[in-house]
Amino acid sequence: MKFKFSEVARYAEENPSSIREIMGIVTEYRKHPEKFPRKLIYLGGGWPQDPPPAGLRETAVELLSNVDSFNTSARYGTTRGEPEVFQAIIEYEKRLLGRSIDEDYLIFGLGSSDLIGAFMLACLDKGSEVILTSPGYLNYRRQLEIEGLLSFSIKYWPILEESMFRPDVEKLKELITDKTRMIIITTPGNPDGQVYDDETLNAVSNIAEDHGIWLMVDVAYRFFLFTDYPKYFSRPVRDHEIWVCTFSKELRIPGWRAAYAVANPELIKMVNNIQQGRVLCPSRLVEEILARYLSREETYKELKEFYAEGVKKYKRAAEFSEQLLKEIPGIKTLTPRGGFYVFFDITAYSNDSKKTCRELLDQWQVALAPGVDFALDGWIRLSYAPTVEDLNVVKEGVERMKKYFESLKK
Repeated sequence: MKFKFSEVARYAEENPSSIREIMGIVTEYRKHPEKFPRKLIYLGGGWPQDPPPAGLRETAVELLSNVDSFNTSARYGTTRGEPEVFQAIIEYEKRLLGRSIDEDYLIFGLGSSDLIGAFMLACLDKGSEVILTSPGYLNYRRQLEIEGLLSFSIKYWPILEESMFRPDVEKLKELITDKTRMIIITTPGNPDGQVYDDETLNAVSNIAEDHGIWLMVDVAYRFFLFTDYPKYFSRPVRDHEIWVCTFSKELRIPGWRAAYAVANPELIKMVNNIQQGRVLCPSRLVEEILARYLSREETYKELKEFYAEGVKKYKRAAEFSEQLLKEIPGIKTLTPRGGFYVFFDITAYSNDSKKTCRELLDQWQVALAPGVDFALDGWIRLSYAPTVEDLNVVKEGVERMKKYFESLKK
């Protein structure tokens, strides 16, 4: 029998991201390491490797050890999220960022990708245009393709100039038409590790407001900031803004799929309606654990120390990784201001980042992410997140990369 698949399913199958292809080889290595001449060095993934706060684990054990609490956590929850988790998030934002949020502005979801997809469905129509950054997080494009059944149009706002972070809002204005419905930015950035200053982000927000456009701000890496905190992390959310916040990175729990968004109540209501038919509800267990943990006074002493130590650890890894890359002749780097990544220019050797990453994996067993997937070919993303507990890993990886690039000049 010949099965029929949807157009979007066929498109996704025929156009896989380079990272998914690389992950296929990584999976093969893990199954059969004997087939490869060297140990795999994985510098491609964007997830934290250091453990979650001890108090979070203790809270989970406590909840699961109590029969009544366990039984409650096993039931369906509300689509938007439990009131207890909202009160905990309000306290979390106030204590750590100084931002006041009303409960009506919140929605909880199964990770930031879940919420981003739901907001896309709530804000966009067939034929809508969305402006992404170049470079920018690769999954936004894939989500737009899938959520919109290939009906949304995408434009790119270049935020690099001469290998430097220079977002020009005048160039952003030139991209806007009467079909533009949303702008998405990430700060600190993925893959670039750059942070928008207050003047630029507020200018982008003003442009969006003036044109009746939604501005989505993804702040997944806000607690991995190596510079002073911009004021926009603490200011109230404007009515046309959508702020997406994830515990995956902040609490080192990507497998729990836990995130929340802050937006105006009218939009939150629309997204809630969509989520009723899309995911029904978030994980009640995760909500119960987080509500307990974030409601305790001792948690905030732990988290302030945890985040401060995390910044030191990730900044050390960022500086170490960038310095190693700079020792490769011809390589230009963007100095990370936050996040998990060093984004570097390989055009002295090749404009084909996918081919370069594939050869580094095949020949030297170093896994990286090609810039073409982030809408900027000729660049590569190195993630130092997998190495924060052992910097010798990134050292060995970059040494192999150096040998590879040296071989291209022969």
